Amino acid sequence: MQNLDTAALRRITHPQAQKALVNWFAVLSERYADEEGKRINGRAWRAELKRMEPPYGVMMCEGFHALYQQLKGPMSLRPLDKMALALFVSVAAHIKSNKEKLSFAAQLGEKLNGSTSCVSSLRFERLQKASDPDTFCQLLIQAVKIRGSEGVNVLSLADSIFLWMEEWQRRENHEPETSHPFDRNRIRWASEYISTSHGN
Repeated sequence: MQNLDTAALRRITHPQAQKALVNWFAVLSERYADEEGKRINGRAWRAELKRMEPPYGVMMCEGFHALYQQLKGPMSLRPLDKMALALFVSVAAHIKSNKEKLSFAAQLGEKLNGSTSCVSSLRFERLQKASDPDTFCQLLIQAVKIRGSEGVNVLSLADSIFLWMEEWQRRENHEPETSHPFDRNRIRWASEYISTSHGN
């Protein structure tokens, strides 16, 4: 039976992977963190990640490799997933805080200051129409910067990026879309965005 919940995670479903990803993001805000007995400067990781050319420049960074090593066990990462992870890491370096209350797309539609959505419908539509990973990454970075101190749902964002990359590869290979609409990132995001942008 198909899951009709557009906010539910579809790719990062293993609890160990979810915990690793959230913990890794938390480390980015710490000057002194301990990972398996090793002292880490998370702020230095974040600064290095920000300096790299998105989305694939981060693959050379210690912060990226630390997350990759933690995820490759529970997730069985393919080459495409490694690209998706690089895209996520490039965006995550610009996120102020992790807020799990709503899905990422719902947060973009959230009305933080009165009647206006955090991310305008025009900007959201550009994000939806991104045709390549580089453009998608740049637009995501803009979106999380707009959210600013309000933060974003880190797990929801990462899951969406993994799903988006799979869909992008299918388009590149001229393969058909998945038959169930609620498994398509564009439809899931539209549903979530509308739930807050057109809500009360």
